[in-house]
Amino acid sequence: MSAIRARRGQSLVLFCLTMLLVTVMVFLTLSFTMKVREKMETQSVADLAAYSGAVATARTFNSIALMRRAQTAQLVAISGTMSLISWTSMMRAGLNSAILAAEACPSAAAALEALRAQNEAIEQPWNELDAKAGVQAYNIQNLGVHLAGMQSQMFGELKESVAGGQGSFVEQLATMANEGSRFPRELRAGPTPVSVNELVHATTGGYGHALDMAMATRGYEFITRRQGLPERGVSRGILGALATAGGRLRFVRSGGSAYWGTALGHGGRADKTEFTWAEDHAVVEVVFPGCAPFRVPAWAGVKATDLEDGSDNHWWTPSLPRVGNADPGMEKQFRHTLISCQPRKGCPSTFIGGMTYNTGDISGDNLWAQPKIFALAQRDYKERGLRSDPWNLLFRFHFTPGRDSTFDNHGLHLADGTDISVQSALATGLAYYHRRGHWNEPPNLWNPYWRATLVSSDVDNGGDLRRGGTDIPDTVGGTSAAAFQQLILSGYKGVH
Repeated sequence: MSAIRARRGQSLVLFCLTMLLVTVMVFLTLSFTMKVREKMETQSVADLAAYSGAVATARTFNSIALMRRAQTAQLVAISGTMSLISWTSMMRAGLNSAILAAEACPSAAAALEALRAQNEAIEQPWNELDAKAGVQAYNIQNLGVHLAGMQSQMFGELKESVAGGQGSFVEQLATMANEGSRFPRELRAGPTPVSVNELVHATTGGYGHALDMAMATRGYEFITRRQGLPERGVSRGILGALATAGGRLRFVRSGGSAYWGTALGHGGRADKTEFTWAEDHAVVEVVFPGCAPFRVPAWAGVKATDLEDGSDNHWWTPSLPRVGNADPGMEKQFRHTLISCQPRKGCPSTFIGGMTYNTGDISGDNLWAQPKIFALAQRDYKERGLRSDPWNLLFRFHFTPGRDSTFDNHGLHLADGTDISVQSALATGLAYYHRRGHWNEPPNLWNPYWRATLVSSDVDNGGDLRRGGTDIPDTVGGTSAAAFQQLILSGYKGVH
């Protein structure tokens, strides 16, 4: 009986050890399940933020494209205004020509007095309208520059939205996800400087954007292939005064256009420090009965620079001492003058700035500079403390004197002390350019066909660790970056 009593209680010990093992397994299961659920929640925040960033990028680029088109319309309007100033100035050149012709023809004495009276009558309204035209050009360019400022402001707000700071999409979504939580500060946004770098790379390094807009301006036929004044029979004005004396005026071999450059003529580049010219030219023929035909070259033009450049001018020939052939005196200081240009090293310039696209990046390895937008959501388990969840056990075994074995289910540190307390979820959006039916059209900020989607982080070489890309470790950083690297290099395909 004593031997039997000595063996009593062994099952209880085995049962207790079994129950301890079952308890640990249950708690491990609960802890693992909660970590998976929280990882899914964190990943959802990252996915939503990445897609929101891509949508915001696409919408911003589309808005910029529309603004650039509006800026082109401003250039058309400026060039059109300049051209009209020059074109209508041919009437002053024609008046001068008619007076010269009448002075050389005795039978046109009555017409001469009428022409001089005509000049005196139009002098004041001419100067008033001339000044208004200069103000109009000034205001048109001012509106175009305002559009450029709006582009810069929108781009700055976009960078803030994807940078991972307080105003980012990730932070806003994390704040929403934290509502009602016991730990309202544990889910937060991680910094994503790569997203900002992608945006900057996409909008710098381009070339020819001002030239593009200038060439679009020159598509307006009145500016590019303007013909002279047609012959008309009227009873008033210069032609009316000539008609009363039996005279006739017509413009021969006439034409004109608007230009950019340091001198009149084609070839000026809109991406240089250039100003705007407009000119008209013709041979004016005036005929009076009984007198030989009078022919004289006529030329009218206008030059507009920035506000600080006093070389603005407006002229017409042939000239007469009494009639004049240019803006008088101080009028040159404010007529046909455009807005201020600073810094002066890039002046004079009458062209409107704006956002450009990196057309120099023609490599598919970087998706033709189409920006990837990273979103990094992080959950900091240290915010909970060590006693927040009962299933995250921590206890020590004392089986060997002087040595302890520890079981830590909190998931804050590895056995070697590595800090793993921050859970990271990475997602990537892409703003890409596509116009239906035009797959070969390169990305640009001229047409509003930017779209958004979610993509894998390694969609290009910059995000592919196996090809030397560093976008992912640069975004995630720390221990998580090293874990990502090891996973990817081991063949892991689940990179978002």
